[in-house]
Amino acid sequence: MTNKAGRTIQTSPNGAIFYGDPLPYPISRAVRAGDFVITSAFGDRILLAEDQVYDADGMPLSTGARRNAVGFADEVHGTFKSVVDALALADCTLADVVDTQVWLKDPRDFFEMNRIYATYFTVNRPIRTVFQNHFMLEFRIEIKVVAYKPLK
Repeated sequence: MTNKAGRTIQTSPNGAIFYGDPLPYPISRAVRAGDFVITSAFGDRILLAEDQVYDADGMPLSTGARRNAVGFADEVHGTFKSVVDALALADCTLADVVDTQVWLKDPRDFFEMNRIYATYFTVNRPIRTVFQNHFMLEFRIEIKVVAYKPLK
C-alpha cells in the first residue's frame, strides 16, 4: 500500500503503520503507533555493508575519504534532513516532535551539536537524551525522534 505521497506503507493487525521504501536493512524509516510516530535512528546517509571497514576488534574504521569531505556540522545537518524526511512519510514535521535521542561518537562534539540542534527546535523544545556511542557504522552522530500527531 502507498500513502498520498506515493511512499510504501504497511499496516499491522494491531493498527501500527510502518512507513518507508525498502532500505538495505530490515527496518522501517518510521512507525505510527496510535497518535505517536517513532523514527529509526538516522545518520546523514544510508551506509552499505560493503562500504564499511572494521579493525581487528570489530570496531568501525574510517577510510578517511568521507571524514575529510564532510565536517561534523554538515553531518549534523544531514542527519536532521534524514529525520525530517522520515517524519514526512507520516505527515509529521519537527514541530510535532516531543522526544529526541541523540548518539554522539565523540563527546567533544556535544556543544557544536547542541548549537545546531537549537536551530531546528526554536519554538517547541522536545525532551532529549544524549548518549556517547561506538556506532555499528561510520557515523559521528545519529538521531531518533518521537512525534505526537493524532490521526484526523
